[in-house]
Amino acid sequence: MSESRRLSDLDGILTEKRPSKDIDISTRAEVNRVLAVRWFQQVWNERRTDTIDELFGDNAVGHMEGGDQNRDGFKAAREGLLNAFPDIEVKVEDTVAAGDHVVVRWLVRGTHQGFGLGLPPTNRQVEFRGMTWMTFKDGVIVEGWDSWNLGALLELLR
Repeated sequence: MSESRRLSDLDGILTEKRPSKDIDISTRAEVNRVLAVRWFQQVWNERRTDTIDELFGDNAVGHMEGGDQNRDGFKAAREGLLNAFPDIEVKVEDTVAAGDHVVVRWLVRGTHQGFGLGLPPTNRQVEFRGMTWMTFKDGVIVEGWDSWNLGALLELLR
């Protein structure tokens, strides 16, 4: 596969096209890494629900602190966090990619200004870290595992 083919596949990811299915494994890992970073930027920081519809596979499962979720369940959980922290910002601190798997280490900052977590707003600024392990197939997420301490966040807000 030529270098120009690889670069055009990555350019397509950055311009919101799915990658070709016939790319080699090292390029596929990089494409998936770019998709994972795009997920966090667009879904959380840009509040783009259309990116969820595009990248969260039809039969995908998100294993989250509150339980396993399909696409609609993820949207509802995301909405709860956005309601609780309308100024939420997610910073991708690091990524590791191998084939169809990408691990993202992230930092969240926000101000508790809403009722999305079932608590009255405290106006406290919070910061918490976590990691997400994502599995991709044909340019979409088929499974994701989030690991962060929701209980500690709730305790901090009480």
